[in-house]
Amino acid sequence: MHTPFYYTVSTVALCLLVVSCGPAPQGERMPIPSATRAQSASTESQKLPASWTGVSSAASIDVTKKPLLKTFFRTAPSVTRLDDLYATTRGTVENIAVVSNCNLEVLKSFVVTGWAPVILLRRSGKGHLTVVMGYNDVAQQIQVGNPLGAERAERRLTYSDFQKEWITGSGSKCVLITPQKLNEAAIHTALKKHLPEDLFARIQVRSR
Repeated sequence: MHTPFYYTVSTVALCLLVVSCGPAPQGERMPIPSATRAQSASTESQKLPASWTGVSSAASIDVTKKPLLKTFFRTAPSVTRLDDLYATTRGTVENIAVVSNCNLEVLKSFVVTGWAPVILLRRSGKGHLTVVMGYNDVAQQIQVGNPLGAERAERRLTYSDFQKEWITGSGSKCVLITPQKLNEAAIHTALKKHLPEDLFARIQVRSR
């Protein structure tokens, strides 16, 4: 005899449940992650190796503490081309690498790595061997000098003036004199830590 009462209560409860739930509110959908954006971020992270640090805005090397460079400059031969160092230093310099098709960013990366590039600068028709000791992007200057008397022989050139003297004297080349032998693969590995590959892809290395 209680059946109609229970039936009525059950029906009312069911109606209230349906009304309270209702359809999902319009315009309040959960955001869906953008596949394009996620894919783009993933692509960006794959462009550069994990060890990539970029080139610092300034760096320098105390070349007076580079014994191999000091030994080289004590008996540095008189040359008119940087390539001549490869032959004229045979027997006196154990490890030497002539790096061709360089640019300013490559030279800066060598300095950051701790390799002081030997170059031939030419001004007023005269060429002289010197070492890239440091650079400063804020001042737009590069520092060159002689490890036998760095303070006395030091010069600071604007990037523009430096490149004129360097290209005229060295033809976009430099020489690395290091304790260990450097081949092209080793130099590429070092440069990849600081530069996108397109900035050094054309360099060529002759070493012993």
